[in-house]
Amino acid sequence: MSRRALVAGLVVAVTAAVVVAAVLTGGGTVTRPAGRAPAVRTPAPAPSAAQALRAIDAADVRPHLTALARAARGGNRAAGTPGDAATRALLVARLRAAGWRVRAETVEFPSFDPGGPPRVTPSGGRRLGGDDVRTIAYSPGGRVTAAGVRAVGLAPGRAGDAGCRGDDFAALRRGEVALVQRGTCRLAVKARNAQAAGAAAVLIANDGRPGRTGVIPGTLGEPGVRIPALFVSTAAAADLQRAGRVTLAVDAEAGRRRTANILAEAGSGPRVVMAGAHLDSVAEGPGLNDDGSGVAALLALAEAVHGAAPEGSRLRLGFWGAEELGLHGSRGYVRGLDRGERAAIAAYVNLDMVGTRGGRVAVYAGDERVRRSLRRNLRARGRERLTTERLGGSSDHAAFARAGIPVGGIFTGLDRCYHRACDDLDNVDPGRTADAAAATAATLLELARDR
Repeated sequence: MSRRALVAGLVVAVTAAVVVAAVLTGGGTVTRPAGRAPAVRTPAPAPSAAQALRAIDAADVRPHLTALARAARGGNRAAGTPGDAATRALLVARLRAAGWRVRAETVEFPSFDPGGPPRVTPSGGRRLGGDDVRTIAYSPGGRVTAAGVRAVGLAPGRAGDAGCRGDDFAALRRGEVALVQRGTCRLAVKARNAQAAGAAAVLIANDGRPGRTGVIPGTLGEPGVRIPALFVSTAAAADLQRAGRVTLAVDAEAGRRRTANILAEAGSGPRVVMAGAHLDSVAEGPGLNDDGSGVAALLALAEAVHGAAPEGSRLRLGFWGAEELGLHGSRGYVRGLDRGERAAIAAYVNLDMVGTRGGRVAVYAGDERVRRSLRRNLRARGRERLTTERLGGSSDHAAFARAGIPVGGIFTGLDRCYHRACDDLDNVDPGRTADAAAATAATLLELARDR
């Protein structure tokens, strides 16, 4: 274990009670214990880019990856779970130990638990199984017994847009179950129109075209619909139209939960240079490459820079919450910036999956100046065979790019354990993660000094 990691570990023990009280709630600025004077710390000068390139190696990354593995309570670090809270507490403690100013920023995100398989039984017919019915994401749960199923707008030529207008449900009797086909408008529009017309539940059927007869994993986009919403196969839709009474049982839970972004800053001045990584995993595993590698790289960077920034500039690190559920943390952060705050950010560098074993090392095809700097610094670390990653909207850089902020990043590719339980410590290359950390540190320092 490196000296910096040992110091961070000691501080974790001293500050654990404060961190847990402030961070596990998912919001607010983390504060020191009442009655204790803040430690006076004079940060060392910011290192040069060349010094930063030499300051980080695999030994500086491994302790952070190990700590993130321990934080995966219940096997994951998904948003809103104990593993997520433990990750945030770890970040606050280690960033403060490295001399950074740290705050937590509340992030609200939609949550959905489908529960068990939905149960739909038409009178006089078979109970529909998993091949015939599926809960639409963000549907609420509920128990429904209805006198009948009302097919809505299924006349020839109308199947696609059935349910997209409120008057499509004019024949629906209050308390009936509405049955419509997918197409033309979003599933949420059809569900809300059915709800407004008095339906007890809404069933949305596939359209019966070749290859489109079974159930699909549909979504309402967010919580808010108050009646159960299910997707059904075309065969099930035919059975339900012939039924009289029908019973439905849906165990889903939809709502909103909270996590937090963790923001760390060093230095002072009008110019801000940022780097970020998402702090959560998927529910299926601990997410040590996706994106524990990015988090560990930024922590190693934070220790190497030791809480200092070039004169007249600020370095800012963002650890984003609920990325895996829809980039909620980074989107909320950028949305909350006013025009002046956005204009102050000279660049943002994203680190999402930077420790893939055997994967290619790619630099985002973003801002040219950021790209050139990252490529030069990666080559200085011995990474000669670099490729280019075309920017999409699948990670936290997207919100910054849409706001007109120059972006860049490093990506080492997907692996066989992507979004699986085997994305553990053995799935991460610490050396490759250290290269990303060092190259990013050097790039931030170059950009911060470049007026």
